[in-house]
Order: sequence, then structure tokens, then C-alpha cells
Amino acid sequence: MPVWPSRTGKFQMRMLPKVLREITNVAVSLNARWGKLTLHVVRWLVPIFLLAFVGYSLTQAGWGHVWDARPRALGFYLVLLLQFFIQPIADLLIYRNLLEIGRPLPLSIMLRKRFLNTVMLDYSGEAYFFFWAKRKLDLKKGILLHAVKDSNVLSAGAGLAILCLILLALVASGDVKLPAFLPAKLWTLASIGSLPIVLCLALVIGGHRVTALSRVEIASTFAIHIARSIAVLSLEFVLWWLSGALPSTLVCLEFVALRLLLTRLPFIPSKDLLFVGVGMAAAGLMDLSAPKVAAVLVTMTAVNQLQELVLVGLPWLFEQFQNRHRAVENES
Repeated sequence: MPVWPSRTGKFQMRMLPKVLREITNVAVSLNARWGKLTLHVVRWLVPIFLLAFVGYSLTQAGWGHVWDARPRALGFYLVLLLQFFIQPIADLLIYRNLLEIGRPLPLSIMLRKRFLNTVMLDYSGEAYFFFWAKRKLDLKKGILLHAVKDSNVLSAGAGLAILCLILLALVASGDVKLPAFLPAKLWTLASIGSLPIVLCLALVIGGHRVTALSRVEIASTFAIHIARSIAVLSLEFVLWWLSGALPSTLVCLEFVALRLLLTRLPFIPSKDLLFVGVGMAAAGLMDLSAPKVAAVLVTMTAVNQLQELVLVGLPWLFEQFQNRHRAVENES
């Protein structure tokens, strides 16, 4: 015999969607209020903590010793200046190809994208580029979103593939040994870490059901990301080799792998400072010369910050000043 819901039950069923909407609105409001506050706290506390740790580590190593151990080879600084432009140029080639545009997409926008990803949080540069392109470029509907989304998926997959190759080379060399606990957790780590590769395969297999890019565009984009990763890491290796701070090419490769591993961590602000702190800690664990390693890390970070300020920050600030000045003149 069927049991019919009472009037009270029907009333509760009708009220349920409204209650859910109210709960959702409250959750969204709390997230908008506390989420932004948490983001600001993280953005400021993490760099402050890293600066304090780096300052303490440099004091332990001795500021005078660090200054005396600075790299003196001219090639070191030339390679460091060159490395700065590799990622923006690779992004320029990718988006000019995917968006089917040429000169309307300038290199300065890719430099700003890199600047925001470095200074603020990961993907803040992608957000800036998306809204700039949506406002400035005449693009087909949906192609911009797919281009930004899928390029970042392919970039993560390419970076993970290169990282795996470097780690395999280090393990095969016998210099790096896997921790004892790792075999028991290997499948768990592999399943979590392989997510970017899985997403890349989903793009290829899913085709137009999941992306607006053709398989040729997916392949060319992945190839550029692979070439960009190899170029950046090769120059990073050359930097350590030219610095004379590390005793062998194998140790240079270990520091390259460490840098790549840290860049794979998502949503971590101030990764340059993080690398300085982790690199100095690694130097202590590996019985390396702390002043020499610290001098290289600080020099690399300082030169990168200076390039971002001179080539991106100041010109961008000047452009904003000119735009506001023109707006005031037009109003008057």
C-alpha cells in the first residue's frame, strides 16, 4: 500500500530548494569575505616568512663570505639575462598559433603574464592575459578560453614529463637513492602526480568533445612547451656549471631538478624566494659550500627581480600613468 507524503512533507519538499539556495548564498558570501582575506594573508605571510628564513640563513653563512663568493664569470650573467625571455617567447609562439593572430599579440603582454605569475600567484598572469585578449582581440567565440586552459594543461604535462626524465636519470646514476618508505606509497604518488599527463591524454582522446583545438595544435603546443622546458633547464644547468659553486655536473643536475620540482607546486607564492631557502637548506644537507650556493641563489633571484622591474614593472606603471593622464585631459 503506497504511503503518500503528508502536507507537512510536501511543504518541506517545496522549502528544500529555497533552504539550499540560502545556504549557498551564505557560503558564497563567507567565501567572498574570508576567502579574499585568507588570500591576502597568504600572499603577505609566505614572502615575509621566506625572507626571514633566507635572511637568517645568509647571516649564518656570513654576508661577507656570500659577497666574496658571488659568480664572477661574464657568461653566467649573459645566460641569466637570456633565460628570462624563453618562457614569454614560447607563450607568444603558442598563442599566436592557437588564436590565429600575428602582430596584434605583442611580447610585452607575455612579459606581463610572466611578471604576474612570478610576483603574485600562479595563473594570475593567465587571468590577466585572458581578459586582455577578450577586450583587445577579435576572436572566435570559445577559442580563447580553450587556448588558455589547454595550453596550461599541456604545459603542466610537459613539465611533469621532463621532471620524471631528470629524476629517472638521477636515480639511474646511483647518486640519488629513493627513500625506504617510497615503494609502499609509489602507486599513490604516481596516481596523484600523473594527473597532468592524464589530462593531456584526455585532450588527445576526447578531441572536439573536450577542446576546440585540433590534434595538430595540441601536438605543436605540447612540443613548444617541451622545447621551452628543455631550454630553461639547460640554461639553468649552465648557470650552475659556470658559477663554480657545485663540485660536479651531477650535483648541478640535482639543483636543476630541485628547481623544477618547486615550480610544479601549485598556488605557492614567491617561488624564487622558496628556491633560495630550500637550496640553502639542501646545501647544508649535502655538505656543500654554503656561501657559494647562497651567492648563486641570491644573484639569480636578484637579477630576475631587477629584470622584471626594469623591463615590465616600470614600463607598465608608466603606461598606466599616461592612460590616466589622457583620461583626465579628455574629461576636462
